[in-house]
Amino acid sequence: MKSKKLFSVIAASLMLSGTVIPVSGTVMPVSAASNNAADITQTQLRAISLDGMEKPSIDITKGNKLPLTGYFTRNVTVGEKTRSVKIYVAPDTTVRDYFTVIAAPDGMSTEEFLKKSGWLDIANKKSEGLFILEPGEGGWGTAEEELAYINETFKIIRDTKYYNTFGLFYLAGYGEGGTALQAWAMENPLSVISSTFIETKDLDTDFMEKTGAKTFTENKTISYSEVPVPTWFVNKDLHSVKNLIEYWKKANDTVAKGEISANSAMGSTVFMQKADSNNIVTSYSDVRSQVAVFEKGGNGVYSKGFTQKVNDFLSNYTRYDSTTINGNVLGDRPDYEAMGVEIKEMDLDGYKREYLVYVPESAPKENIPAVFVLAGNTQTARVFFDASHWWEVADKYGFMLVMPSEQYNSSTEVTWNVNYAPNKQDDFVFLEEVIKQIDKDYNVDPGRRYLTGQSLGSMFTNYATAVMPEYFATVGSTSGPLLRPLEGKTDKMPAYLLFGEYDIWSWDFTRNGQTKNTVEYWLNRNKLGGFDDAVVTTKDRYKTYTWYDENDIPMYKYTQTKDRAHNFIVSEVWELWEEWFSHWKMDEDGVRHYIKNQ
Repeated sequence: MKSKKLFSVIAASLMLSGTVIPVSGTVMPVSAASNNAADITQTQLRAISLDGMEKPSIDITKGNKLPLTGYFTRNVTVGEKTRSVKIYVAPDTTVRDYFTVIAAPDGMSTEEFLKKSGWLDIANKKSEGLFILEPGEGGWGTAEEELAYINETFKIIRDTKYYNTFGLFYLAGYGEGGTALQAWAMENPLSVISSTFIETKDLDTDFMEKTGAKTFTENKTISYSEVPVPTWFVNKDLHSVKNLIEYWKKANDTVAKGEISANSAMGSTVFMQKADSNNIVTSYSDVRSQVAVFEKGGNGVYSKGFTQKVNDFLSNYTRYDSTTINGNVLGDRPDYEAMGVEIKEMDLDGYKREYLVYVPESAPKENIPAVFVLAGNTQTARVFFDASHWWEVADKYGFMLVMPSEQYNSSTEVTWNVNYAPNKQDDFVFLEEVIKQIDKDYNVDPGRRYLTGQSLGSMFTNYATAVMPEYFATVGSTSGPLLRPLEGKTDKMPAYLLFGEYDIWSWDFTRNGQTKNTVEYWLNRNKLGGFDDAVVTTKDRYKTYTWYDENDIPMYKYTQTKDRAHNFIVSEVWELWEEWFSHWKMDEDGVRHYIKNQ
């Protein structure tokens, strides 16, 4: 298993687009040369209020970076009381980047805590964000009292006016605030990537029992207390959180006896998820969750060295899909630097565009197969690289990944322009330019290029077969039908589409709607007959319809994935490669060949 330290660009600026940042009692205009971001830990932090500030305008030269960076505050109103939440966005933080939610301790100011603990250093190094929950005037209340504040704060955290997060969060809770934050984690386990709770207290047993017994709307057989969340408890008296430790051990389906290993956090006792666990959140990705416990207290828990250990534990993991239990997947977070993942930029007609490239060690030196991956609407290539686990498939089978990234739809949101909107760049042109650049920079097999995508990326994939089919041996995608008629090239093209039972559009392709239109389009384009001509097979959660041509070649596949909603599951990525892409090759004359028993 690879180490998990996300590649980061060293932050180099504290400039704020369209505003100013107070530093050491002075006001620095945005146009002036700024201090290095690391210097912020040596200056006086003064938060700028975002309340009432206009949303920044799009800057097409920023690529995928957020428009505002620095230290901010926003009001949080619950009933008649108004409190605040602090936000830190490091320089070069991108749209939909990782954010850590921190419950600050009583007894020191937020600014003192951030500097002392080293959280600012970590955010700057990784170009990520922090949300800091703060105690009220009288300090933190009980968990029950504070949940209203935390719930309201998460509405602000999920706001996309000034920033835009990965969508799921790391949690680091200290003291009484951490106790309340772990109650929120228990109520929202699908939204938590991993968590650390430091010097917290046990929750009310009645609250834990009632919360843990709740079930999910789309699957009543799974309860909240069965969702694994990697959790580290640090406490000078572990007995004071005994019930919580047992709760999370059950949720993570761990072994009964913990062990101390060289890889455990600071010599913690670690209870690993059982090797044969069939927990749905980890059963479709090769990762095991854990609960770790460590007896430690006092001022040492606020040191920079300790905070680095907390961050190391949290960032072992990533997660995808906060909406449904059947699509929620916990996984290893890839280490871009160690893996050699390249984040490249391209200047195209005044636009700064980004694309991500990964060539695993298992790839051949020449004639490298290449899978081009298009994320869903609002997601950057970085989000989709981490969440999809395409990199694990590439590692095993030796092909390269190329992930072009979307362009700004607003200053904090991204999208694909596949409908030729006049005020945005033509993304078919962008994709073609990326392909040409990849061919220049790498020894790619032009007969083994493949295109895939999720949601709007799936629509893009389908549309591209009418615009630029000559670049790809085949296409295959998830959860995105045709929403408009295809105009352009209509030569035969093998294609594959997977849909979920609770997808946005009906997975029943015999019902009138976009899914039916999509299947009919491909049957007509490839001259494959009607719906009843499909060969139907079932495997695990999949029911697959395959249409063969007159030479017994599968030219179109449509799969229904049981129980999942609009977000794909990791096993579908393996399905696309093993059962589809790996079987197709295009020769120099543009003729596509199907290779059986690959």
